[in-house]
Amino acid sequence: MPILIVSIMSRVGWGLNSIVVVRNYQNKRGTANGFVINKGDRYRLSIQSIEFRIPKMVLWMSFRRKPRTMELITYEELGEKPSGMQQYRNILDEELLGQLDQDWHELNDYLGAACWQLENGTPLWQQLHQQITPDAIRQLATAPIFRTKHLQADGEYSGFWAGEYFFAVRQPGTKQAADNPFPAVQISWRENDKDIGSYQFDLIEGESGKSRFSLCIRPRKGANSYLLNRFDAHHLQRAIAMFTLAQQYLSGPVAG
Repeated sequence: MPILIVSIMSRVGWGLNSIVVVRNYQNKRGTANGFVINKGDRYRLSIQSIEFRIPKMVLWMSFRRKPRTMELITYEELGEKPSGMQQYRNILDEELLGQLDQDWHELNDYLGAACWQLENGTPLWQQLHQQITPDAIRQLATAPIFRTKHLQADGEYSGFWAGEYFFAVRQPGTKQAADNPFPAVQISWRENDKDIGSYQFDLIEGESGKSRFSLCIRPRKGANSYLLNRFDAHHLQRAIAMFTLAQQYLSGPVAG
């Protein structure tokens, strides 16, 4: 999912899951760094390092040069029957511990791929903007197939299901897109039995009034959309592949 900069916090997306990266968050008790992970509507895992704010006089009296730092890992079930927060070290369910460990390894792989992109000049971001241009978005948004299908409304977009994918467009001048002067394409997919993720290939106003490409992810139907960032390797690869698939399908023999 995306990055949304919120002061000293960043929101990123591991798959369709929300991750808040906490960086130097300060309050009267101290400074925190770490992650807060929401795995869908299943659980929330908070992994933080907290440096307590202690007056210099108290530090001097305790013979410490630096405040004490504490690691705090908490787990909380979400959904219809939330469990309340508990410390990770108190979890006794072996199956749950195994699942959390597996999720943590997957998250590490995700972050590792993102770091590689940052360290190597974000090549997938460059590829994205080379392959998906404003003209390519306009061509898809005006594909004749959207005039021959019975379209379902999805917020600002209207489209149709084709197998596991929902192809939708936003056309300027329509009632749904009253506030948007540029066309856009949305490609949705079924992530599991409950969730439908969407990439939104949008055109927004750039410098000198020219349109420019903006890529967002909507983690679930009806949820807010978030800008994808330039190092999000998994989503950038998937978005490029889905846009290419849409080009082939919407302008191919099936569309005719």
